[in-house]
Amino acid sequence: MMTLAFGSEQNKRVVWKRQLKRAALRYGFYHYTAHMVWKDQPFFASARERANGIAGIPDPRCFVLQSCLRSIGGLEGDVAECGVRQGRSALFMLTADLRKRDYHLFDSFAGLSEPSLEDRNGKGDLSWAAGDLRTDEAVARKHLADFDNVRFHVGWIPDTLSAVADRSFALVHIDVDLYEPTRDALDFFYGRTKQGGLIVCDDYGSAKCPGARKAFDEFFAERPEGVIEIPTGQAIVVKQ
Repeated sequence: MMTLAFGSEQNKRVVWKRQLKRAALRYGFYHYTAHMVWKDQPFFASARERANGIAGIPDPRCFVLQSCLRSIGGLEGDVAECGVRQGRSALFMLTADLRKRDYHLFDSFAGLSEPSLEDRNGKGDLSWAAGDLRTDEAVARKHLADFDNVRFHVGWIPDTLSAVADRSFALVHIDVDLYEPTRDALDFFYGRTKQGGLIVCDDYGSAKCPGARKAFDEFFAERPEGVIEIPTGQAIVVKQ
């Protein structure tokens, strides 16, 4: 406490970091990002600067999407995103992509649809209601206006998916939180994802989105692909 009150700024930062690390460990979390180099990657730093003030998924998840895209730089195919919100994750992907692709962005911008029974947790509770997370379509369009390879498809999933029925995809990002739209997106995009392409679920590890996890687990239970769960809460599937 004496250091916090009278110490130098550098010593105060050291003490605060130590206190935060102890608190994190007490609750089962690990504070280790200070020495991680992913934050220094130029494509991430550039996107983060451009995305300042844009609501959406946090930085580590955005970097995972960037890393996924860069790992398939040699694979042809479009990118699809289901659940755009203000365009933050799309901006990160567009900034990091190693090749020029068409990006197809699907969102109603009216918020979530009505949750189903599959979206209830083990106690029978729902974390979401219809209309949650609504946003302004014009805001998303403004944030991505510098990119000429972006196509917006506005409406409910699966009503709008037929617009890309003739396309093939290198990466599909599904961030719709609920069981039914997650299942519908998988039904549509799985057969249109190229071999070696990636399907990413943003909500797989979230206790608030049990329906999204259930949709992925059910869909891939009898398919050759496995679901790779990662600590950011995302899951990745590599199309075989």
